[in-house]
Amino acid sequence: MSQRRDDGSGELAPPTVAADLYDDQYFLSGCAGSAEWRESGGARLWLLYDAYVQMANVCEGDVVVDIGTGRGELLVAAYRAGAARAVGIEYSSAGVELARTTLQANNVPSQRAEVLLADARQVPLPDGCADVVTFCDVVEHLDPTELAVSLSEARRLLRPGGGLFIHTFPTRTVYDVTYRSLWFLYGRWRRWPKDPRQEYERTMHVNEQTRRRLARTLSVAGFVAVDVTYGDSVYVSFLPGVRAQTLYRVLARNRATRPLAAAHLYARARRPAPIVDSRGSQP
Repeated sequence: MSQRRDDGSGELAPPTVAADLYDDQYFLSGCAGSAEWRESGGARLWLLYDAYVQMANVCEGDVVVDIGTGRGELLVAAYRAGAARAVGIEYSSAGVELARTTLQANNVPSQRAEVLLADARQVPLPDGCADVVTFCDVVEHLDPTELAVSLSEARRLLRPGGGLFIHTFPTRTVYDVTYRSLWFLYGRWRRWPKDPRQEYERTMHVNEQTRRRLARTLSVAGFVAVDVTYGDSVYVSFLPGVRAQTLYRVLARNRATRPLAAAHLYARARRPAPIVDSRGSQP
């Protein structure tokens, strides 16, 4: 599982997706919340960041580590929720600068939040320092080995009993199963694109998830109380026809067919707490 080089240098192997691909253009036009950021200079958050913090159960006094923090909006949301400290980990230098701008634009005190230029596979923070670790729209950008190592780091960072929160979008199913079936039966005759992904997705989404796959990955990484659920919103903007969009909405409303059309996954899990016997000691 280790991603160390074999040359004895102790350095991490190069990431599958190079950090410099995540430039200003990507952060300010290619990912969710970019319009709000551009229009406000970082002072206005996309509405889902507050929802992420709530779903992650961030409480007053918590220490939060946000892996792949991007523009840093989740750090602001965590601060507003009462987190004692929020630390963003970002391996793109462009992202780090934007995140620091976001913190300044929202008047977040430096002792309450900071951004570190670091890789998700090697976080320069001590063991057990965090109450909550988050990965928001990150896991699909890490190949399976990178994700396993990053989750191991997250587990190390969490105090015993601490919580992990993940949001990933879109699922592999909405593209590779549902859309592909529609394309084969209907869309190819109407010249739909065979792959509906955007260029950024083709380049950066190296590990799109399914509910079952993500749950299994978290369990293998040593997390407990694993709960992976579908989000309520339906992603249809990539579909080239009204009929297909309507079909996706119908599928998402039906419990039996929801996995075919629900594009958002939310995962919660915990680092195991030590077992204490009746005398109050650990076995």
